[in-house]
Amino acid sequence: MKISILFVDDDRDVIDGYKRMLFSMKKEWEQFYAISGEDALKIMEANKIDVIVSDMKMPGMDGTTLLSKVMELYPRVLRIILSGHQDDIKIIRSTTLAHQFLLKPCDTNQLMNVIENAFSLRTNLENDKLMSILNGIGQLPAIPKLYLEIEELMSSPDVSLERVSKLISKDPAITAKILQTVNSAFFGLPRRVTSLIDSLNFLGTNTIKSIILYLQSFSSANYPPETRVYCEAVGSHSLQVALTAKEIGKIEKKDKQLMDDIYIAGILHDIGKIILLQVPGYYKKMLILNTTGLKRSIDIEYELLGVSHEWVGAYLLGIWGLPKSVIEAIAFHHSPSKINESGVTALSILHVANAFVNYKGDKFSGNELDVDFSYIGNLDLIAKLEFWWDSTKKFKEIDNE
Repeated sequence: MKISILFVDDDRDVIDGYKRMLFSMKKEWEQFYAISGEDALKIMEANKIDVIVSDMKMPGMDGTTLLSKVMELYPRVLRIILSGHQDDIKIIRSTTLAHQFLLKPCDTNQLMNVIENAFSLRTNLENDKLMSILNGIGQLPAIPKLYLEIEELMSSPDVSLERVSKLISKDPAITAKILQTVNSAFFGLPRRVTSLIDSLNFLGTNTIKSIILYLQSFSSANYPPETRVYCEAVGSHSLQVALTAKEIGKIEKKDKQLMDDIYIAGILHDIGKIILLQVPGYYKKMLILNTTGLKRSIDIEYELLGVSHEWVGAYLLGIWGLPKSVIEAIAFHHSPSKINESGVTALSILHVANAFVNYKGDKFSGNELDVDFSYIGNLDLIAKLEFWWDSTKKFKEIDNE
């Protein structure tokens, strides 16, 4: 399928540079160019656009205003910022409007990779409802109590980043935003950062504080009290799954990179549940359908929306540029057999860890565990389940204070 892309920049030399740089992509990409936000909106009104790549600082309508209008009028369009400015406040503001960030000068391969990778998931997700939901979301809900705790902690002159990391990891929304920001091209890191403590060390206290203060406006405090409790429960569950998965990774002697992926996948695996709260009426309908508390959330999601939190979370984090192994683990943590694997990976560990945390029994019973036994059997992991359970059951009663 040919991708339709609109490039917006008030500098005609930059536009001409795009045309020369992307001439070889004319067969794969249908390309449009605009020298102002107003021109861009006119083009979008007359043509079906899949991706918009906009400069940030432009006279008249700047990139922030343009992407805000695009998000409102064309929620399915992927939104990318390409700018030569590293203004901190602009970064914070635009993180709620753009899916990806690129820093000028940007070479052809980098631009092509970002656009192709961001768009590739659509080939696996031919679901108009899912695309409308995801691309229309500009911010993620979060836990107000945790925001206040972090703000107070970071106001201390001798703040401990280890303690801050522990607090932030309880909140999958904040974790996602920090990782998105530190891995954006604005910071020019030579490698991808997947460790939260490394992110904190690199960004610094002031930037982290700014992110938290800004995102507070979009916390779960904007929702009814019963929804706040739900958000907190998702955060607590996610932390338990992350710790359980990391312990399994230690048992299996996985390397540091995979251990980081395992932990981040655990923290973020249910972030789609938080995102779905922004669908009007969804939470109340979910409660009505699950009065007994026995239905799986994923079954309710398909019944009400035709999509699941797996793909909702995975798609959004995918276009933000998180590692492929993390995205795959999140996308298939309820249905791992859809991925061909030959060993213990972030996905297999997350699948088992999630089942352990969800298991209601005090003693291990393989028959009652909600895992894909065909998948687990193909990986020769069934014999390991009880040992993993005994080694990780301490996280079932984890103290989140």
